[in-house]
Amino acid sequence: MNKNNYVIEFIGMGSKKYGGFERYIVEEARQLKALGYKLVVVFDREPIKTQYLSDLDFFGVKIEILPYTGFLEFSKGIISILRKYHPMVVHTNFSSQVLQILPISMLLRVKRVIATEHCYPIVNTFRLHFLYQWITLFSHNVLAVSEKSSESIKHGIFFRKNRVNALYLGIKDFHYDKMESMSLYGINNNKVAIMNVAYHNPVKGVDVLLKAVHILVHKMGVNNFTVYQIGGGQTGTDSEFLYNMARSLKIEEYIVWMGLQNNVPEILSAGDIYVQPSRSEGIPLSIMEASLASLPTVATTVGGNPEAVQQDFNGILVAPDSPQELAEAMKQLIIDAELRNNMGRNARQLAIEKFCLEKQVELLITKYYRIQK
Repeated sequence: MNKNNYVIEFIGMGSKKYGGFERYIVEEARQLKALGYKLVVVFDREPIKTQYLSDLDFFGVKIEILPYTGFLEFSKGIISILRKYHPMVVHTNFSSQVLQILPISMLLRVKRVIATEHCYPIVNTFRLHFLYQWITLFSHNVLAVSEKSSESIKHGIFFRKNRVNALYLGIKDFHYDKMESMSLYGINNNKVAIMNVAYHNPVKGVDVLLKAVHILVHKMGVNNFTVYQIGGGQTGTDSEFLYNMARSLKIEEYIVWMGLQNNVPEILSAGDIYVQPSRSEGIPLSIMEASLASLPTVATTVGGNPEAVQQDFNGILVAPDSPQELAEAMKQLIIDAELRNNMGRNARQLAIEKFCLEKQVELLITKYYRIQK
């Protein structure tokens, strides 16, 4: 194997869906192949979506599986992979083992070591100060997926702040016929379709959305809508908690639980409004996808949400954990079709200008990997 023509992505999660991040990795593989480089993706468990693996294979991506079985064994596994491929770049995403991957990569003289933080970190404990300072020390760049996340990391470390930068993940443009998508996924044409994409994790605030629906229906008398919730529980109890809540709030008939879906953009294209009630975020790719589908967004003011949703331009921002505020914002868009349409057009325009997948991946490769065309 030729040395230094490999890029290794350490991804600390098995792929449960073919979503925005997975498309990002496929686009990275495509661009690297065009430049004469090969991508190696190291998962900590076997990904389960065969189409994702097929697309990676199409662009010549090599797959390695490295589960965490203890500090020593995992360290040996990292060294073995790095010696096998002699990569020019190591990039970590979602990996909880950055404390090992980054310094080992540096010690083995990998030319560019990059770490991406996908969440909005609140660096307010000694442990987190140490973690992010360590990451910064043993990488050439730390990339955050929003400006807000970048600033939070910088605020929590003491030196080498200039290594921390913001880089949006970006999304690929798409267009689906709305009526065809509605027919395909059983979306009711007689009611306003409200979309939400989220795992059934408390941080995503689906419970807040359910409470807002209760307020809309039982206190405001607004009932000409259906919420289509796309996602699932990371444990069985996560989902059951939400199902029980919907029953107890007497709003079951207003919620359609769609589960995990592969073609989220196509489903969003059948909608009218997107809602992101998160308690914490980096910057959700689902907001970008909803924007490309010409949906106005109601989102909380956490993390990078305000970078994707400009108040009264392409959506409405509300305080987190406030079902009342969320309900009021949703009501504005439910009852005013002209407002929805205007904000939806603005949303698509902003997404195309700010979150183009091809441009963001090109920036990753040229500016941070330092691979030139």
